[in-house]
Amino acid sequence: MEKCGALSYDQKFRSQRLVMKYLVTINDDKYRVSIDGDRAKFKIDGREVKIDYRRLKGGKLHSIIADNIAYEFSLERSNGGFDVWHACGQSRVDVTDEKSERLTTLMGTAVAGSKASSLKAPMPGLVIKVEVKVGQHVKRGDGLVIVEAMKMENELKAHAPAIIKEIKVQAGQAVEKNQILILFE
Repeated sequence: MEKCGALSYDQKFRSQRLVMKYLVTINDDKYRVSIDGDRAKFKIDGREVKIDYRRLKGGKLHSIIADNIAYEFSLERSNGGFDVWHACGQSRVDVTDEKSERLTTLMGTAVAGSKASSLKAPMPGLVIKVEVKVGQHVKRGDGLVIVEAMKMENELKAHAPAIIKEIKVQAGQAVEKNQILILFE
């Protein structure tokens, strides 16, 4: 095996810490996150944050303790990112690695991710209100539908600019998880 100084190549490689860098967008707020090879230590916008992460109840609920503050949430992959449900409601989270972000910036295009063709119910519930009409142009973050689930009203929001093609539900209608609520053009 080839030697690099006093250490073998494998020993030298293992001693180097792998730093992974990401751009995390939560709704419209952007954060630079780096993980230095230790899953418990993150840097968020240059500030070191100690993280303790656990999955709860069969993987549906998650718990993070960040700087001694506990957060519980559920998340679901959606349209190239994540829908995160927490005590404050719903948030859209997109994660892009450093290399993809640089490429996107150089190409002058929007953040990578697929354009949504539909909005689906994240959980079973009752439609309280439909906030849009067919043909309406919506922008990222606009409210689309309010669904009551587990005695909480959750406003489902647009993840990207779109035009409403079809509304498949109405107020008072019960919906199942992953049921299509709205189609986009």
